[in-house]
Amino acid sequence: MLPKIKGQENALELLDKAIENDRIAQAYLFYGSDGVGKFTTALYFGMAVNCLATSELKPCGECDACHKFLQLEHPDFVYLFPTPNLNLSVEGEIKNTDAQKSYEAYLQNKINTPWKDFFFKDATEIRKESITLLNKRLELSIHEAKYRIVIIEDADMMNNATANAFLKTLEEPPERTIIILITERLPLILPTILSRTQPVYFKPLTRGVIEEILINEFEINSALARSASRICAGNLKTAIRIASESESLSSNWAFEIFSLAAEENDLGYLELAERYKKQQTIDQVIDLLKYIRIIASDLGSLSTNPDSEITNIDKLDFLKPIAEANLGIDDRLYDFLLFLEDLNRKVEGYANLNLVLTNLYLNCKHLLKP
Repeated sequence: MLPKIKGQENALELLDKAIENDRIAQAYLFYGSDGVGKFTTALYFGMAVNCLATSELKPCGECDACHKFLQLEHPDFVYLFPTPNLNLSVEGEIKNTDAQKSYEAYLQNKINTPWKDFFFKDATEIRKESITLLNKRLELSIHEAKYRIVIIEDADMMNNATANAFLKTLEEPPERTIIILITERLPLILPTILSRTQPVYFKPLTRGVIEEILINEFEINSALARSASRICAGNLKTAIRIASESESLSSNWAFEIFSLAAEENDLGYLELAERYKKQQTIDQVIDLLKYIRIIASDLGSLSTNPDSEITNIDKLDFLKPIAEANLGIDDRLYDFLLFLEDLNRKVEGYANLNLVLTNLYLNCKHLLKP
């Protein structure tokens, strides 16, 4: 089952056996870090149990049912995720025009480019009104599917009132309905919800699996696929974003910052900051920090052993002279990596990106020339 899902053999085996033995649980909890295939597996699992193909290979991805699931529009499919206040009517209609546009843009991003994170302008959560509408929907008869599928993404973003309202659904689940909760933050799920779901763990993807996916499914050249797989920390979404950039924008940006830091060219940095002004988005800066981290690690390795195996092997002619000209990088590397982790948290917390990048440049200078 689910041949498109890579690197999650244990999770797939559990789901395969559930289908094979006709012992499908009414509620699952898919948990694990971001970008490892939780949502894709949940969607394909729903497709597999409802696929109309006569062959044993399910889901086929081509029948009417599979097509509707892939477009997130099957009449027996319910998809909930954290949103701003949509100002829902009693019938579930979104009355806020701007929220409607953002909601539709989120769904299109999920269908066409799911590896790209989507950010709403306002604070998001899974609201009680959404669970109320879900419960009303579950009271209705199933239209055409064998199993009705409910996917609740980022289920940890239910507040207590929402979680308690949802708990009633779990206590008396409708027949022929499969509810799949998805989370990256398992400790935030209420114990009462945990006890009523079957947990399925999704492990971080290995570098080899990510590299294989980038090369075979996205036609990324092997050198870039190798770098992206090392930088992404087991997150396929991050790897795809990095590797899919035209000439790897984040990589070029990171090397330019180190080049200017090595030259102590502050005026050059100000010009660089102006040139990359449009690229100052949360996603882009987070990817930039990952490249900075791997470049710094390469410099630390070369400073202790000029013959070390590094990630950016194609940039050896650039990195080696910097490592040789700036002694003690390896001694300062640990503090620099801690600084990058702190900077990453600030970016995710919506810090001023211009100040973040200036701080980054100054600390790159300090790593090279304290």
